[in-house]
Amino acid sequence: MLMETIKLDPRQAKKASEVLSASFFNYPMFTFYFPDSQRRIRYLPWYFQNILNCALGYGDVYTTPEISGVIFTLPPGHTKISMWEYIQNGFLLTPLLLGFRNYKRSMDCEGFVGYTQEKLMKNRPHFYLWGLGVEPGWKVKGIGAALMLPVLAKADAQKLPVYLETHDEKNVRYYQKHDFSLIHTARIPKYDLPIWCMLREPT
Repeated sequence: MLMETIKLDPRQAKKASEVLSASFFNYPMFTFYFPDSQRRIRYLPWYFQNILNCALGYGDVYTTPEISGVIFTLPPGHTKISMWEYIQNGFLLTPLLLGFRNYKRSMDCEGFVGYTQEKLMKNRPHFYLWGLGVEPGWKVKGIGAALMLPVLAKADAQKLPVYLETHDEKNVRYYQKHDFSLIHTARIPKYDLPIWCMLREPT
């Protein structure tokens, strides 16, 4: 049976942010940004709610009726969020909440990730699969694959590729099963944090 996917109601953004926080709790980027687990528990939902504010404002966010997983994307021409847009969507207090040292590290990493996307895509229009997370208790049920369907269908209809990067090597094989190809690997300067960059061509 085909799993139902729907666009996220902005009123459910808080619940969706909690699902993403649980899904990404041990994700390398976030253990790096929030090395203290208690601070991660406290601030990851806030972080993801602000990210979803951005995605709801400028892109697409899909979920399931019970909000067991969430995917958020950005469209061609707006695959990068500006500092002002981040601030408008709730990130003003980030330096205080992360602490200056962790904030500086996060900005260095985000800058490198954005630069890498621009370098690889060379102004080629594309969709950006910004993030995909599934509630831990619901994994291995096909939710991630179902959530990707409307995203990939939209990209195919416009004959455009979909780009993503991951900081967790285990995700590479997962996305390869969905026709993404590994196009680049790198390590973020100063911090030695690896990223794997992937692209799915339209079908």
